[in-house]
Amino acid sequence: MIAKTVLISVLLQAVSFAASCGEYFTVNLPPPPYPDELLPDSPFGINTAISGSEPNRDNRLKIMQQAGIKWGRQDLTWRRIEVEPGVYKWDYYDRVVDELIAHGIMILANLAYEPDWVREKINSPEAVEAYVRFVRAAVSRYKDKIKHWQMWNEPNFGGHFWRSTPEQYANFLSAAGKAIHELDPEAKVAGFNTAFVDLRWTEKILSLIPYDCFDILCFHPYRPPNSPEEKEDLWFRDHYSKTDPFTGYDYLAQVDKLHELMSRFGKPKPMWVTEICWNSHIHPYGSSELRQADMLVRFYVLSIASGKVEKVFWWTLRDGGTREYDQGDMVGLVRHDYTPKYSYYAFAVMSRMLEGKKFLGRLTEENDVYVVKFGEGDTETLVAWTTRPYAYIRVTFENQLRFYDVLGVKRVVPLNERTGALPVPLSPSPTYLVGPKGLRVKIVPSPGW
Repeated sequence: MIAKTVLISVLLQAVSFAASCGEYFTVNLPPPPYPDELLPDSPFGINTAISGSEPNRDNRLKIMQQAGIKWGRQDLTWRRIEVEPGVYKWDYYDRVVDELIAHGIMILANLAYEPDWVREKINSPEAVEAYVRFVRAAVSRYKDKIKHWQMWNEPNFGGHFWRSTPEQYANFLSAAGKAIHELDPEAKVAGFNTAFVDLRWTEKILSLIPYDCFDILCFHPYRPPNSPEEKEDLWFRDHYSKTDPFTGYDYLAQVDKLHELMSRFGKPKPMWVTEICWNSHIHPYGSSELRQADMLVRFYVLSIASGKVEKVFWWTLRDGGTREYDQGDMVGLVRHDYTPKYSYYAFAVMSRMLEGKKFLGRLTEENDVYVVKFGEGDTETLVAWTTRPYAYIRVTFENQLRFYDVLGVKRVVPLNERTGALPVPLSPSPTYLVGPKGLRVKIVPSPGW
């Protein structure tokens, strides 16, 4: 048996996880602040990708729990549950639902993927009726445990995910959303769930459905290799539309456009990013593992700071395979053998630094400098970075400042005659600055005295 150990400087607790291949890794992190609690307001989610063949499900769930993950997007796959009309097999999903909740992870249940006996009539009213029957069965069974239901996955992108028309998706969403609200008035319906930020397709669906049939608008704003702040989206351009002007928007501008679009049909609804990733493969559109960690933190923080995106679900915990050159394999916070990547530590540190803290505002986005403030009691936390190679902010504070990088490395600056207004160097890798309430920030144009 091989022992794999990775250390981090904020050592408080060591937790070992047994990987399916017989290897171990030890994560030295502070304990998660809310290990077993269900936190509906937490923004920190992941796509669980738990399947029936999962060899060590408890191990995977403990790894999620230690990362501070509080939401899981879990498929409840129609074709695996309703094996023939009206015949349901729930045993496996009963276990998964209970195990997620036991590990403090709330569930967004994705109800998708038609059985073979529906596929041949997917464009018919009978298919809508069959889907609604399945949705009713799922909600009736789990309504005391699951309150958030997603209607399909990437129906705008076609292929094996959705084999019908936009009009038929509108029929599915309208009928199923109504059924869920009737069965459980507390339930929330998550619709759209588009590949990319597909304004044209989203507008078409909004024009076809009752606006009250859904409660949350979901989307997958993949944009590798571009950062969330860049006004360029090469992934969208190269894989969906080379002429759409939307490829020239940064991530927050895309969010604003979706918000504006909803306002044409009613009061804008919350948005959830239900898939996002900077794939760490060695090939076009890939990012290094260090950059993946930085992009993860920047994306989550910008989403919270938007005031419009409530939750983000990373795709996913574990690499899908071992091919370092393959985009589909290199997606996880940990590798296929469960060895943690930098992004696993970045997620764990982020959740510990920000969980439960109140978003207080974006302080600046000038000169490619980003500073976002959070607060809890008498303490404030700034998350700061630049998209340039380096930049400076001047921070005025009382007492002392604590600094943490994305991997949790801690540094402390006391208050004295030199540090009362402290020039702080920034890089593309976010820094957490923690100090007493009342931190003040000013951009410094140069590092001079």
